[in-house]
Amino acid sequence: MKFYIKPKHFARYRSFKIRDESQGELFKIKGKFLLGMRQLEMQDMNGQVLYIAKKRPSLSLYRSYDILNEKGESIAQVNRSLSLIRPSYTMNLGDKTYHFKGSLPHHAFSIYDDEKELASIEKGIFDFGDAYEVEVFSDKSPLLHLFLIVVIDQLNHERKKFNV
Repeated sequence: MKFYIKPKHFARYRSFKIRDESQGELFKIKGKFLLGMRQLEMQDMNGQVLYIAKKRPSLSLYRSYDILNEKGESIAQVNRSLSLIRPSYTMNLGDKTYHFKGSLPHHAFSIYDDEKELASIEKGIFDFGDAYEVEVFSDKSPLLHLFLIVVIDQLNHERKKFNV
């Protein structure tokens, strides 16, 4: 499944829509920020919350986020790991650990379960303008994988913006 995100660069709050290949609106992403990302929500077009990424309180320099379902139950964690050259993220869903590969500065990376690619994001120029193309390869929990890759991309944007 392919999805497209056309960012709103000058929005007061980090919010945007996820679209299909024909540019039909499928989901809304809404962020709450105060000196960095605190919460990110994925909603359907009726405003029903599907997933929430919420910052976990910590004294650590590296941020961790809980991924909550629509009932507010924690179903996954996203952690930024220590790395000398570039940031590294891991995602834990139950007993599974997902990793990412690719180039964060070029906005082209994927998340993997073992060596199987689950989702990827790439910035490109399309006939409808500058956008991000997200492809989800997984049949199991495709919306969760879509949300995880959006969360990592937003964490990377905030890391560069606030130098954390």
